[in-house]
Amino acid sequence: MDDVDVFKRKSYVHKTPKNYLFRTKNNPVVSEFVSHTVEEYTFIEDYEQSPVTIDYLCFTVKLADFRHCKKESPYSGIHFPVEPVFSTHKAQSFSDIEAYNHYFREVYSDYLLECVRRFIQYVLGFNYGAPRGYGFQFYQDSFVLTSANGDDYCGQVGIGGNRDTVHFQIPAHGCKHLFAQRSCHFLHHWLGNILCCKQLTRIDLAFDCYDDLHTCEAAERAATLGAFKRSRGFAPIIKIVDEYQIVDGRKVFTREERNIGSRQSLVYWRIYNKKLEQNIQADNFSWYRSEVELKKWDIDILLNPVGAFVGLNAYAASLISEDITPVKTQSKRIKRASCDVLASAFWAKRQYGRLINSLLDLYQGDSQKVVSTLVKDDVYLPYPSMHQKLINALE
Repeated sequence: MDDVDVFKRKSYVHKTPKNYLFRTKNNPVVSEFVSHTVEEYTFIEDYEQSPVTIDYLCFTVKLADFRHCKKESPYSGIHFPVEPVFSTHKAQSFSDIEAYNHYFREVYSDYLLECVRRFIQYVLGFNYGAPRGYGFQFYQDSFVLTSANGDDYCGQVGIGGNRDTVHFQIPAHGCKHLFAQRSCHFLHHWLGNILCCKQLTRIDLAFDCYDDLHTCEAAERAATLGAFKRSRGFAPIIKIVDEYQIVDGRKVFTREERNIGSRQSLVYWRIYNKKLEQNIQADNFSWYRSEVELKKWDIDILLNPVGAFVGLNAYAASLISEDITPVKTQSKRIKRASCDVLASAFWAKRQYGRLINSLLDLYQGDSQKVVSTLVKDDVYLPYPSMHQKLINALE
């Protein structure tokens, strides 16, 4: 290698290569006028033809994280408001400080709420109603989500309180409107990459059987064989929820359902007769639904709902006749336990780190004596025993 080659490598290493592919930018117009890619519509068609559908969706986002939506505007074509800029102000009294803080909170909260409204309208494709004056799940206020034309109820949003978060609840009808025009990858990109939401509060996956094969009795037999048992833990509880009448010596069901697991657990199954629930009177028609309710689940399940459904247990894998590779998705219990321990250690170090260093100097590095000096006589365990098992699983 001669000196010219060395000079080129050292001098032009910071240059962008000619074949570098930049991310394309769209004009800052509303999303209806943005040319969507072919892959996005392909994802929507794949979801419509998928045997597994999303029947319920809940997620929580910090209100302050909606300021990141503006960074996506050059690429999405969705116009979000500009973050307000506050100039310096010299306060003359304590009341001036309170007035300035009140003004800052009011202006910034209005900006964030406008970002939420545009996120609902252009990203999710919903419309929204006026604040109702009451909340749900310990939120101070709430408003409903409707379809784009305002005819159909599609969910509700809770705002105010709960550590300044915004909670979205989208039931089955709202999920139909959402995923008819937005792909799961599109929603995952906005929630996971833009709004820093790494966990879904709740997501329901449903499989419909019209062939009278995967009935409630078949699910009960599968449960007795351990098909609902996961890799860890005990076998789930089986609950039979049937209502019927005896007509001419035979059972005429008004409700047929099997519940596998507990409603408080992270995985809860419901296998029920959807025909009876919808009060369909047609003869020679069968409709059974196998539905799983997942709580505090990884948001990556949106990238492959069918693969995640197949990877839950043996029963879910037996429902799908196609050859689908199972994807192991899980809740955030292990990482959450680690974060709790690390957060406690961080704040203890920040508040008492200097004091502990002073005691170490005083006792000439005798750490055992320092700990015995600081420890109280009473015992208080802020962490359950499960935390230790989860921490050990990471090591």
